[in-house]
Amino acid sequence: MEFEALVLDMDGVLADTEPLHVKAWNQALSGVSARAVYDERSKLQGMASPDIARELIRAFDLPFTVDELVERKRGIFRSFLGNGLKPFPGLVEELAAWRRYPLAVATASPRLETGLMLGHMGLDGLFSAVVTNDDVSRPKPAPDCYLLAARRLAVTPDRCVVIEDSLHGIRAAVDAGTQVLAVSAVALPSVFSGVRVFPGTVEALRWLRQAG
Repeated sequence: MEFEALVLDMDGVLADTEPLHVKAWNQALSGVSARAVYDERSKLQGMASPDIARELIRAFDLPFTVDELVERKRGIFRSFLGNGLKPFPGLVEELAAWRRYPLAVATASPRLETGLMLGHMGLDGLFSAVVTNDDVSRPKPAPDCYLLAARRLAVTPDRCVVIEDSLHGIRAAVDAGTQVLAVSAVALPSVFSGVRVFPGTVEALRWLRQAG
């Protein structure tokens, strides 16, 4: 693979934050079955919180506005971040080998949470560009965040490799015209047949270093 820059999603790519998001949504929707919330939200993984909230309100006929539910969930989520949030094992060491490449994060999380998570993981200052949901008008699965990341790194999208874990994020990266590596425990749908799949981010990065 020929590339000039590396762009990573955050949740599920830099750290296993999914359990924290699940717990936060469950607490925010304490009157709804945890199983029902999990089943509904699993279809929305990788989307921005306002879009998730909108779908959950519709699915469960909830007495919240989108803004109310999002703020409720985000407040709960932020309260979890100081309890030992860490990047995936070996990730910091692997990223150290990428210092000659411009690096970016492109996430559906808001700017405040993104900064807090990167700080708790000891990764703040590592990335040349950080693109959050607050920086784009259309969140994933729209390609806007990856197009903006490429622009901020001063490279064309086709010269970027993106590492993603969710179907919505993969769709965003593919539609942006980037080269995509997926982190997934299961095979991807056939529509993504050209996307190589790895069990974890460290494995994807090691393969990419050798392939590059």
